Amino acid sequence: MRSRLFAALLAATCLCGLSQAHAQLTINTANATDWKIANGEISMDFDSTTGSVWSMYLAGSPTNLVDTTHSQNGHPSGLYMDNDGSNAGGVTPTAGYKLQAGSYLDWWVTYAANAANPLSVSEHFILQPNDATLYSYYVVNHAATAPAANFGQIQYVYRVSNSEFTNTYSVNSGLNNTGATAITLPSQAVLGTTDPGRNVQNAVTDLHGLTLPAGFGREFYTKYDYSSYEYLHQAHGVYGANFGAWTILPSTESLAAGPTKQDLIFTENVLMGELLSGHLNNELTYTPTQGVATTRVFGPVGFHFNAFNATLKTPAALYQDALNAIPGALKLFSADATLTGSGYVPATARGSVEPFVTGAGSPTPNAAWAVLSDPGKNFQYSSNGSQYWSAMSANGNSQMYAVVPGKYRLSAYVLGQWGELRDDAVTVTAGAATALHGLVFKPENFSTAAPVFTIGTPDRSAHEFLHGKNAAGADDREFYGNWNYWADFASTNGAVNYYATAVGLKLATNNLNAWNYAQWTEFDPGLYAGVSSPSDGSTDGYKYVIPSYVAHLPGANGINGVSTSVPAWQVHFTTTAAQRAQGAYVDLSVGLAAADSDLIVALNGHTIVWHGTNYTDASVRSGLSGYYHWIAYEWPASDLLPAGQDNVLTFSVKGATGVMYDALRLEISANGANPSVTGWHDYEYVTPSVYVPANDAVPNNF
Repeated sequence: MRSRLFAALLAATCLCGLSQAHAQLTINTANATDWKIANGEISMDFDSTTGSVWSMYLAGSPTNLVDTTHSQNGHPSGLYMDNDGSNAGGVTPTAGYKLQAGSYLDWWVTYAANAANPLSVSEHFILQPNDATLYSYYVVNHAATAPAANFGQIQYVYRVSNSEFTNTYSVNSGLNNTGATAITLPSQAVLGTTDPGRNVQNAVTDLHGLTLPAGFGREFYTKYDYSSYEYLHQAHGVYGANFGAWTILPSTESLAAGPTKQDLIFTENVLMGELLSGHLNNELTYTPTQGVATTRVFGPVGFHFNAFNATLKTPAALYQDALNAIPGALKLFSADATLTGSGYVPATARGSVEPFVTGAGSPTPNAAWAVLSDPGKNFQYSSNGSQYWSAMSANGNSQMYAVVPGKYRLSAYVLGQWGELRDDAVTVTAGAATALHGLVFKPENFSTAAPVFTIGTPDRSAHEFLHGKNAAGADDREFYGNWNYWADFASTNGAVNYYATAVGLKLATNNLNAWNYAQWTEFDPGLYAGVSSPSDGSTDGYKYVIPSYVAHLPGANGINGVSTSVPAWQVHFTTTAAQRAQGAYVDLSVGLAAADSDLIVALNGHTIVWHGTNYTDASVRSGLSGYYHWIAYEWPASDLLPAGQDNVLTFSVKGATGVMYDALRLEISANGANPSVTGWHDYEYVTPSVYVPANDAVPNNF
């Protein structure tokens, strides 16, 4: 069907190299590598052999807004797609366009499926008259008879001018980073030096000895520092003295992995639009259903350009100007017959969903969330269908509009509460409002009594712990080499010793800065902040700062402490006689904001091993969360010491880099945490002899 549509569109348009024009839309296709396209506000050059926009001009301006220092195919790279799986078969693309009288211009390149690549993909671009926004969408087709296939990444990269765009501007990049953040980039032009710094590891540059721009405040630069959670993300951009360039996300529907996903939005001043990726969620892919003909539309995504003037005087005004394009964009998408013919659902054929979830509200803004995603999946791995989310009110009410008809899972959760409601019985129909009543969220507590202790808040992030936040309380997503773990815990020789309750004369710690945001298998980043030697060209600055109590320990590189394993952490606590009488089970809930390792926990020497799953590398990628885990460790209460005595939990990690903590909760319960008893399936259950994985395929918490 898709190939017939493509052939029909080719037949309906002239590809003979002549210029077509109506109102302010013009296109000239005489040169395959240099299509000339304009709409009265912006003009551009397009390479139909690679699908890249390699120049961009605002009307009346002689300045090319594209980076001219990075090239491919004989011209600047400009806007292109940096995808994983797009053209594995080496197909030569075909190109086409449709110019709708005075309404829109839609043009594209298509890579047909072949024996080496089961997926047919088309990258489309849209312009409408007198609008300084270029829109793009991506169509993936998989035939019912085609072999299995998947995508690991669908990402737009726009290499804009290095000299014209020297600052990044993001808004609401996280729930603890609300408002605007403007950062002057530590690029060569800003630093005024030809020294680019030293590459420490993938995407991490050491800036020691360089003059940092005001407000930068970091000794390393990494693109992951400035990723954005998708909770509240609508647009982001770069600006300079004259111009602004912005990525606009008109809808959440083609973003994968839900609102907790962190996506890349900048690399230096490279403007990005990331719709699907394994960044900080390593195992996420788009995998079409086998044996069924499928079409998936990713986007459209907007790229908006503007300039400072008498009306647009500030970066905030430029940002708002970009947001103002969204209502018109949504009308444009419904009017574009090529887009709707590719699978995009017009506004008149959509519905709405209004969940009412008792117990799932919160008086705190943006603390309670409702998510629509693929049925039968944890939304963190939802990628095949449309996704929507919105914050819930204090009474558990939420509204999601312009929803594509189909079947969905509703997930509802409250930051600060353990557990998640999952309802797979959500059907959205065209033109109808779907109200979801009778849903009740129950905090998933294993005991009716208060916990023996808690450490942290179950909000799916490690931000509250040491190095998770900055002085203002915002998330501080920095490269881990900025910190010196061994110095942070020098008094305990690298171990965390946390008193969750008072033990004898020892008071409870009650200080989350005494718990590091990450527990490492070994702590050996290529370089620490504040340490460098001009005569040393290596990336191992660790040898300059390793403390004496570590330096004598054997490590992978000899007896100098490098690659020495981090010692086990300890949590001390006591119980009372009343707590001991609560039941026969000790249940330790461990929320992991990300895991790249096994997590081994022992209660008074009784060991339970959780073997890591769904690995993510947030701990070395400047993230405070990746794929979220909840593991319920359970021991018999007989493993506790008598009331009042010092119980010790030890935590150790094995493999890769370690884990990042969200929260811990210890309960003594009568019935235990086995999912066969609780009826809850959103956590992993592990004892010294039993492991029950989370069952994401079934509803939960009814």
